[in-house]
Amino acid sequence: MLAAGIRGDYAQAPVGRKSEIRSGNAIGGRSDGPLLASRRRVLVYFRAEETQLTTLRYLLPSLLLFVFVACGSSEGAAAQRESFQKVTSSEQLFTIDNFSPIRFKVSKEYNVEGLTAATGAWFGFWRPEGSDAKEFEIRFYSSHEEAVQFGMPFADEATGEDAVLDEDEATWKEGIKDRRYFFAGLLGTHGSGSVQAKYGGYAIYGNMILLCEGANAEHSLGRCASLVDALLLAGSQ
Repeated sequence: MLAAGIRGDYAQAPVGRKSEIRSGNAIGGRSDGPLLASRRRVLVYFRAEETQLTTLRYLLPSLLLFVFVACGSSEGAAAQRESFQKVTSSEQLFTIDNFSPIRFKVSKEYNVEGLTAATGAWFGFWRPEGSDAKEFEIRFYSSHEEAVQFGMPFADEATGEDAVLDEDEATWKEGIKDRRYFFAGLLGTHGSGSVQAKYGGYAIYGNMILLCEGANAEHSLGRCASLVDALLLAGSQ
């Protein structure tokens, strides 16, 4: 009878009582509210993590492609500079106007009297990628053959460790002050310093002779290569 009474009481319990019994904790009637809130926070956290992983899954191929292309371009440019020759023929005839698109800054135009067969000579500045601005002297001729035949002896005289930097001894005296560095003597010494060539070497490309700033021939050739690369790239666009 007692069991039946209990079952009967439960069966006849008000709706609110049922709701209270069902939502209460079996041990002490505590509410599950804090536990449910905690579960919700965990669920939101994992959903956020899943969203981030999904985003990375879509972005990762693009990032890898960007890195691959950047590295490939850098390696390609380096390989091109390594293959750059000191003397290269070209059918294209260049002028100083070809240097405007690459933002070559012209400082002065030289008088080419005495520079055999030259049609023009210019001194200016240009900044290779990833470097400070460097100085260049650009000499133009009517053809590649004339640049090699008539211009090479003058370029040899103006560059490298054996460069002739004395105005009294130079074959072509125009712009000679722009082709040398002056290094002052050490503090506390009686030395007057030394004069060294600004251009460690040069390159002949087509009808141009490029004297490029550098401590030695290798450095200069690398900067000449960068200048020509930029020039050709601008011309192809």
